Amino acid sequence: MIDPRLILIGLLLLAAAALVILLVARRTRIRDRAGRQAERAAAAPGTGTEAAQAGTQDAGLPAAAGGGIAGSFLRWALLVSALGVVAGFLIVVLPQGAIDWLAGTISARVRQEPAPEKIAFLYLGDELKQGEFHIRGVIRNITVEPIEKLDATIRLYAPGGQLVETRTVRMDSELIAPDQTAQFHLVYPDYKGQFGSYSIEFVMRQGDVVPYKDMRSIRGRE
Repeated sequence: MIDPRLILIGLLLLAAAALVILLVARRTRIRDRAGRQAERAAAAPGTGTEAAQAGTQDAGLPAAAGGGIAGSFLRWALLVSALGVVAGFLIVVLPQGAIDWLAGTISARVRQEPAPEKIAFLYLGDELKQGEFHIRGVIRNITVEPIEKLDATIRLYAPGGQLVETRTVRMDSELIAPDQTAQFHLVYPDYKGQFGSYSIEFVMRQGDVVPYKDMRSIRGRE
């Protein structure tokens, strides 16, 4: 069981790190804005003492800018180091179960929804007749749009489970209207026990797999 206090500590540390990032970024923006204003003021034309002061400021700008860049780099380096320390602390303190739970929660949020079912698989049957093995099936279009060029991919497996052969069978109709049924029929000649089982998958002719709702009335083997 994950201790909620450990998760709370981890979340508080992450919130504190985020707050530090915001404060440092805001302070850096303020300093950069002040530096740009000083540069514009120094670049403005002046006479007499003002011109001399402007010249003095112009002469000092490169050093000030260099110091500002070095300071900003140092601040960001310290910030990255602090984040690394926080991350390391979380990895050490939080148990593996908590880390797995957080990773699972994140992956569950980004997981895509399954594709909607487009056909209903109504029937699947087979028979051995005069040395030929026949596999027949019936599907129905359960969408509101016609389905065109749908094929059945049949994989044949040896009794030990090894894949023997893959056959692609076309439906008896190239265009399946909504609520219309279609059939497929595979004839395997000279059957002598080359395979002991098979599986069915429906694909569009361009290669996309079509999800289906299993409503089969199975006869024979599956």
